[in-house]
Amino acid sequence: MEAAADREQSLPLDTVRGCLAETEALGIRTVFLSGGEPFLYPQFDSVLEAVTGRSFHAVLCTNGTRIGAPAATAVRLSGASVQVSIDGDEGYHDAFRGMKGAFLRTEQGVHELVRAGVEVSLVTTVCRDNLTMLPWIARWAAGVGIARLSVQPLQALGRGAAIAERRLTEDEVCGLYLSLSDLAVAYRDRGLRFSLAYRPKEYLLEHPCAAYVCNGERCHRGVKKEIKTLIVREDGTVLPEVPTLDPRFALGNVRQGTLVELVQNYFRYRYADFHELCRTAFFETVPAWHSPIVPWDEILSARSWTFELKRRSELCQLASC
Repeated sequence: MEAAADREQSLPLDTVRGCLAETEALGIRTVFLSGGEPFLYPQFDSVLEAVTGRSFHAVLCTNGTRIGAPAATAVRLSGASVQVSIDGDEGYHDAFRGMKGAFLRTEQGVHELVRAGVEVSLVTTVCRDNLTMLPWIARWAAGVGIARLSVQPLQALGRGAAIAERRLTEDEVCGLYLSLSDLAVAYRDRGLRFSLAYRPKEYLLEHPCAAYVCNGERCHRGVKKEIKTLIVREDGTVLPEVPTLDPRFALGNVRQGTLVELVQNYFRYRYADFHELCRTAFFETVPAWHSPIVPWDEILSARSWTFELKRRSELCQLASC
């Protein structure tokens, strides 16, 4: 989410392989390979080999501009699916990406993947500039063989912070939700499914565990401690749930220990901090949120940077740290 041309950090191949090897022990069912652009990773062929035959399902998150027939075949042989980003029609997409010809290159990459038999889903970042383009995007997606269209409203996270003034209003997000419902009905028989990244307020209030806050108190599954998603950043930092969370809440770094060790130690020593952050952010915002759709990850990320870690401060004083 913070990719830029001048950023050169990347995970060593041995670290990537090591993380992938631990997925079964952690019960991980889906692994997203993202960036930046995964197909720019110099040893990406080796990464595809490392995900082949695993117990998890791999999803490659890409702009699709570097996928020819050989790459599409390699993806199919690995068993991975692909998530491609398209933000609007050719003119808008090229302008938003800052690269003329980007749309046509992505379109060609999608055609290669579909011809190779790879399942392709589409992610569209929606702001005020392209909100009216959704019907066009749906027609395009259905026409090229896309399986799912996932809509992500622009958030003030990562590079999105620089264009935060283009974000949808709460009323526009509600209208977007209704539009997606209508499109889902219209394209039901054509096999195109739709999803929205935000969560309904009613569901969050009924199931706080969807916001990582109940942990046994109201959880219908009786879970005491839980992390649903691990994010391994390009510098090795491992975060729970949200890739733009304040690193104070990190599990650690994969250069310091295995993923299994980091998770075990986090649950044992530091999970209470993350739990308290989630509970505080939840009860500060969700019950009073006047829109039926809640941008929970954006709320949690923003709150993490201002949250006071009182419990850890007390522990540090006792340990003279």
